[in-house]
Amino acid sequence: MGVCVEKGMDFNKYFDNYSGDKSKLTYLVDKVKVAVKTYETVFTDFLTPEEAAVLGKICQGNFLKVEFLGGREECERVMGALFKEERYGDFPIEVLKISGNFKFESLNHRDYLGTILSLGVKREKFGDINVFEDGAEIYIHSDICSYIGLNINKIKHTGVKTSVISIAEAREKIQKYNDFKVNVASLRLDSITAALLNLSRTSAVNLIKAGEVKLNFSINYNLNTKIKINDLISVKGYGRFKIDDILGFTKSDRLTLLAKKFL
Repeated sequence: MGVCVEKGMDFNKYFDNYSGDKSKLTYLVDKVKVAVKTYETVFTDFLTPEEAAVLGKICQGNFLKVEFLGGREECERVMGALFKEERYGDFPIEVLKISGNFKFESLNHRDYLGTILSLGVKREKFGDINVFEDGAEIYIHSDICSYIGLNINKIKHTGVKTSVISIAEAREKIQKYNDFKVNVASLRLDSITAALLNLSRTSAVNLIKAGEVKLNFSINYNLNTKIKINDLISVKGYGRFKIDDILGFTKSDRLTLLAKKFL
C-alpha cells in the first residue's frame, strides 16, 4: 500500500513492512509530516508496542526526535512526542483511579476495558489499565479523562468511585510471570524460540517464517537474529517471553538461559 508524500519523504517502505492496521500507520505518517513542517511538539494518541516501534523508525529516517511515555515503568501502551530540537509541553496524560468495595465481586482487566469502551471511547484514547485488589488505575488522554470519570459509577454489579491522580501518585504495574530455565545451542532466534515453546527447531522455523514471532514487538523473519538479555519474544498463540539472563554453559557446551513467561 502506498501513500501520498511530500517531496523527498518516502514512507512507502514502512507500509511494505508493516503487519498491523495500515490506517494506524497512515495516522503515524501524518503526525510525522506535521512535526517535520513545524518546530512544535506533536503528540500522538496511545500506541501499541508495534506502533511505537515503527514510529521510532520513521522519526529516525526523517531526522525527528521522539520520546515515549505511558505512565510508570513497564507500560505497554505509550504516547509519543515528536519534535526537532526540544520537546515543549507535558504529555497530555492523566491517571483515572477507580476504587470500590470488591469484597463480593473481583474485577479483571476485561471488565474495566469493556466499561470504558461501552462509553464510545476509542481504544487509542487510553493506555494501560493496571488492576489491583482495591480497584484500578488507568492512563487516559487528558482531553477525555473527565468524561470517562463522570460516566463510570458501576462496573458489573459493583458501585465504584473515580478520582484523578498524577503519574507520580500512581502505583507500579503488577506483572505476573513464571521463571524457567532453557538450554539452547545458540542465541539465534530460531533456537531460542524452539526452547521457549518446547518445540522442534523445524516447528520454530515455520512459526518465524509465517510471521508469527515478534522480537521486541516487531515481526522478525530472520532466523539468525542474535537474542540479547531483556529481549522480548512474542509468539502468536503461545504468549510473551523475556530473556532475563544468560546463566552459563552446560557440560555439553549448551547455553543455559533464565526466561520469563508473562501470565
